Amino acid sequence: MKLIRTLAVTLLVTSIASGCSWFGGDDDEPEEIKPNPLVRINEEVGLSVLWSKNIGKGAADRAIRLKPAIDSGRVYAAAAGGQVAALQASNGRVIWEQEIKDFYSKEELANAYTKDLDVITGGVGAGGDLVVVGTASGEVVAMNQSDGSLAWRVGVSSEVLAPPLVSRNRVFVQTIDGKIAAYDAIDGSRIWLYNTSTPSLTLRGTATPILFGEFVIAGFANGRLAILDQERGLARLDQRVAVSQGASDLERLVDIDGNIELTAEGKLYVASFQGRLIGVDVQSGRLMWAEESSSVAGVGSGFGNVYLSHADSRLTAYNADSGREVWNVEDLLHRDITAPVTLGSYVAVTDYEGYIHLLAQSDGRFVGRRKVDGDGIKAGLVVESGRIYALGDGGSLSVLEIR
Repeated sequence: MKLIRTLAVTLLVTSIASGCSWFGGDDDEPEEIKPNPLVRINEEVGLSVLWSKNIGKGAADRAIRLKPAIDSGRVYAAAAGGQVAALQASNGRVIWEQEIKDFYSKEELANAYTKDLDVITGGVGAGGDLVVVGTASGEVVAMNQSDGSLAWRVGVSSEVLAPPLVSRNRVFVQTIDGKIAAYDAIDGSRIWLYNTSTPSLTLRGTATPILFGEFVIAGFANGRLAILDQERGLARLDQRVAVSQGASDLERLVDIDGNIELTAEGKLYVASFQGRLIGVDVQSGRLMWAEESSSVAGVGSGFGNVYLSHADSRLTAYNADSGREVWNVEDLLHRDITAPVTLGSYVAVTDYEGYIHLLAQSDGRFVGRRKVDGDGIKAGLVVESGRIYALGDGGSLSVLEIR
């Protein structure tokens, strides 16, 4: 029942964002909410594709958002169909390819996976000589970075939709049942488990944990943010981001599902659905500011600003110190934009049609645009060493530069 309810809410929120016919108008004839059409822009910079490789089948489940991971000059990417690949980041040369199903016996496959459904649901995590993904069978699979061979696999408490986080001798995994656990990077044995309460109705998704020194930071479906000691899983800070309001379960949704942003100065920014965007000083635990907002995709930062992708696909810049609005862009309304990422003087998002949009961090004007995957790029972008990595919903990994 929980799976059905969370899936239904995911479809609802996605439909609102991408313009399907929901709500608006009178009760008899609901108004169709359509994505804003793209208007012509004055292109000041270009987006050049350096290389592109097909990784495998795209996800059937809209909640699956597989991002590539870059580590030590290699990019690791996974497809929902079960393929994982290691490529040379400089030129896309394939180093190794692996099928997750090859790690299972025939009997295990029959019990673990249903034909034609997604295999990999969470990933990719990379670090400490490991590549780690979550599977539809409720397991975490760790592979050796050198050749893609199996290091270990272990069952977890629930489905994994967020990329596992690898840090030194630990692998941190957040599951959709409100838990985050630490596993030994060598053998996959569980070291600790942190548990939160989960509302009866949640969005189908999970925020990705991030690291801060000796701590791991995670957001949960109950609208709370936790800063946990990596060694023991004890909470240094448990901060409420949003408070549930309203009479129905749907009105009371306050999930933290989007990108959590941590700056080099130790300032943390996190947004919830139907709640708030907050700024927190991690060192002191002090709440710096809060603004009412609703977001599924999450936040990015740069140029002294915090950038928020709202649930309706508005993109807003806030002053990182005060929370004051700097600029607001509505040209991408209902286009299902992803979390903002910054590169140089620009902020970038993707949309449901597979466009990458570049805007100036200074004033939010559009400076560039390129269509990369006609099936969309719902996983968002990864920026590393001046390059943009985009894994499209059609299964193609593209690497781009701004020129």
